[in-house]
Amino acid sequence: MPLHAPIRPLRRLRGSVVAASCAALLCTAGFLPTAHAADRHPLMGSRPAYAAPAADAGPVPGDRRVSARLYLNSRDPQGLAAFLRDVTDPRSPHYRHFLTPAQYQRRFGPADRQIQTVTAWLARSGFTVTGRNAHYLRIGGPARAVRQAFGTSLHRYRTGRDTIDAPSADLSVPASLGSAVLGVTGLSLPGAARPLSTPAPALDVPADGAVCSGHFGQKPATNLPEAYGRTSTYAPCPYTPAQLRHAYGAGGRGSATGRGATVAVVDAYGSPDMAADTARYARATGDRPFRPGQYREQVTPSQWQIGDACAPPRTWAGEQALDIDLAHGLAPDANVLYVGANSCLDDDLMNAESYVIDGRRADVISNSWAEIIHSDPGHLTPTLVAAWNLLFQQAAAEGIGVYFAAGDCGDSSPQAALTGVNCDPKTTRAQADFPSGSPWVTSVGGTTLALDRHGDYAWETSMGDELSIRTDKGKGPWGPVPGVFAFGGGGGASDFPQPWYQRDRGTGDTGHRTTPDVAMEGDGALPVLVGFTDAGTFHLIGFGGTSAATPAFAALQADAEQASGHRIGFANPLLYALSGSRTQVFHDVTDRPANAGSSPLTVVRDEGPDTDTSTGAQRYILYTLGHDFGLPAHRGYDDATGLGSPAPGYLRWFQHTKGALR
Repeated sequence: MPLHAPIRPLRRLRGSVVAASCAALLCTAGFLPTAHAADRHPLMGSRPAYAAPAADAGPVPGDRRVSARLYLNSRDPQGLAAFLRDVTDPRSPHYRHFLTPAQYQRRFGPADRQIQTVTAWLARSGFTVTGRNAHYLRIGGPARAVRQAFGTSLHRYRTGRDTIDAPSADLSVPASLGSAVLGVTGLSLPGAARPLSTPAPALDVPADGAVCSGHFGQKPATNLPEAYGRTSTYAPCPYTPAQLRHAYGAGGRGSATGRGATVAVVDAYGSPDMAADTARYARATGDRPFRPGQYREQVTPSQWQIGDACAPPRTWAGEQALDIDLAHGLAPDANVLYVGANSCLDDDLMNAESYVIDGRRADVISNSWAEIIHSDPGHLTPTLVAAWNLLFQQAAAEGIGVYFAAGDCGDSSPQAALTGVNCDPKTTRAQADFPSGSPWVTSVGGTTLALDRHGDYAWETSMGDELSIRTDKGKGPWGPVPGVFAFGGGGGASDFPQPWYQRDRGTGDTGHRTTPDVAMEGDGALPVLVGFTDAGTFHLIGFGGTSAATPAFAALQADAEQASGHRIGFANPLLYALSGSRTQVFHDVTDRPANAGSSPLTVVRDEGPDTDTSTGAQRYILYTLGHDFGLPAHRGYDDATGLGSPAPGYLRWFQHTKGALR
């Protein structure tokens, strides 16, 4: 999934009195010498780490046109924090007393006078405001205006083969604007996210001639070498939504189906075939297609930005299909709104997310994409992080639950990235992914789910796979054994202080927000079935990743809202409070589930004919399960599976209590 120095709070810098020779007009316009700036407010971390003196390739020409976003702060950050604690704490008398979007803007949005003051200052500095919304001002002007407004100049910096622009020092604004300006983006390398799903190699599952089990352990692979001194079994066939509903207590007569709730899915781009594909997929898996009007899209293909920074729309189409199929599959009567960002860049994804939040167009938002804070070169600046967190706080104030995939790369360390198939190779340290690590979202991790011969829940382990293949061109033993880390969930300590809802909840005294919060099935070795059109042909494909777990849990929250008759909103305070109750609402997921048999657990995936050779021989892969990289799963909360996965008692609790602690 797509960590930098710890996020530092903005602090006011007190300088000396401006020299008497500084003309009043120049000072007012922002022409303050950087080294002796008086009463300036620094935007800490706005100069990225790659903008080092040794890499400096010279200044950007002053007349070159630049554009940026200036993000605006809440008019009352302290009041907002207090309100959110009150409205999201299930033991508070004001629990679930949410605001409408209009009420939020009047109470906590940027004040008009703040915006007018900022706009006038930008104009005096040489910038023009070319657009605005409730979160930012879009500005443009010559590069020289950067120094006039923000007290430093733009330079070019060598980073490998590329030359990238960046401020030569941290930006700053007049101290009088420090409370209004959250930060500026667009003057350095943009932040880019990646989808958190991995398709199984074989299309049209099961592939021609391939073998899979009807349930875990059904078919021994007696034609293949032993591993760890015993015969492995073929992996189960990819799971359908009906199987997941039954396993997690969302199936059966009288079960909640999400009726009355809306699940929003935010990804990049959008497939033109998605509406037809979802109907075809539902029929293929025995479910009901969307009713007329039940599925809606907000996409603007004419405005798409397609470049090297983002995976192509074709790749995101698989992510979109996975998210929508699972959202509809686990909440079949909920409305689903798909919002496709114009690119995978943070600014565009934030536009898509705010489209849902500003209009309160959904009850829950599923996001199966991520990036990392600490990378080389670094791009996720403190401004972007702060802007995202403020948006998530707005969602919490309005009663919208925001759910993010925790990642598919274990602890996201450089060591995990050496072999992990869905890791960011630019990572510089172990870290929790972002936005999953935000204290204002629910982070969803992954598990490996096993069903018994009746289709009932048997056990779960952490989503972590070590991979082995047959040596000697498919004729020898498995190698290496143990295998090489290939795929896992995500989690660990974030850059944020431990939030109040995680204290004394078994998460340890790390001092940091840890992820994930909950987990569900998502293992690439035991994938879920997805249907979508690729290159003009409809395929049923096995997909894995916390990308599968996230829309599934978001849909389960829609079911819970129907069962309780109330919005849940930001779920974390309730989830952690429930973890200490006597009601079994979560499966405690560990690396060694008690009823799974002898360890280590293995499965063989039959991937069909080998297209890389002329022999047409079958390709087989051995997966050793429950070995996430750097994230052991043990009893109680852990940073591999969080509180665990929802048990059947989870939805029953909402139905019986109407979603309120007693």
